[in-house]
Amino acid sequence: MKITRKQLRKIISESMYDPKHGMKSLEEPYKSKIMSTLDNPDASPEDQKQFHHLADTVSDYKDPRPGMPDDSMVGIKAQQAGYLKNAKYQIATYLPGFLNLPEDMIEGVVEFVFLSKNPTLHINLDDDMLEEELGEDTYRKASMYNLYTLPENAEIVKIVEDYRNNSKSYDVKFYNMYTPTCLGVNPFAKLDPYINPNSGFASHRGGDPQTGYFDGFYEEYKKVTTEKSHIIDSYIFDQAFIEMMRDLRPDHDEQVVN
Repeated sequence: MKITRKQLRKIISESMYDPKHGMKSLEEPYKSKIMSTLDNPDASPEDQKQFHHLADTVSDYKDPRPGMPDDSMVGIKAQQAGYLKNAKYQIATYLPGFLNLPEDMIEGVVEFVFLSKNPTLHINLDDDMLEEELGEDTYRKASMYNLYTLPENAEIVKIVEDYRNNSKSYDVKFYNMYTPTCLGVNPFAKLDPYINPNSGFASHRGGDPQTGYFDGFYEEYKKVTTEKSHIIDSYIFDQAFIEMMRDLRPDHDEQVVN
C-alpha cells in the first residue's frame, strides 16, 4: 500500500508507541548513565545490547504490542523496519530501480533520508548552468576576487550569492552533489565500499560518506536503474536526489561549497 509523503513523515516523527518510554522515565543516576550510551552513535552493538537489557530490567519494561517480546532493543528495530518498508517506495518514485538495490544499501539510504538527524546536502553550484541562465562570465565575475570587488559587478555578485545562500529557492538544475552529512553516524559512510576495519586511517575504518554516496550507492544504482539519464549523467542523478530530499525531507539543510 502506498502512503503519502505527509503520512510517512508523520509515522516516522510521531510514533504512537515509543519503545524507549521505560528508560526515559527512569530516575537518576540510572537515566543519564543508560541514555548516554544508547544515544551515543559510536557505542558498540554489544554496549547497546547490554544497556538496553539493563534499562529493561531497571524499568521493568513491558511491550504492549501483540507478539512483541519485552525487549526494548527488539521493539526499536521492529519499529524501524516498519518505517523502512514504507519509506523505500517513496524513494523509488524519484530513483527508478531503487528497489532492486541490495537490501542493506536500501536501508542505508532510507535511514539517511528519513531517520537521520540534521541531514545536510553539501552541494556544488554548476557554473555552466548558471552562465547559461544569467550570461557568460557570470560565475567568474562573482567568484574571482579581482572581479567581484569591482563596482560594476556588484549586482551580479548579489544574484549569484543568493544562488549560494538560498539554494532551496532555485531549481535543482543549478546544483550537483558534493557530499551528504548528518549528526551521528552517517548511513552513507556504511556504504563506503573501501571500508577496512584494520586500516591505519580513521576514515577508512569507519567509512567515508562522500565515497559511500558516489562509489558505493551511485555505482550500484547505475547497475539497476531504469532511468538511462541517471546512468549517462551523474549530475541528473544528483539533481533527482536533491529534489527528493527537498520533497521528502524539507527540514534538511543545503550548503553550497563553491
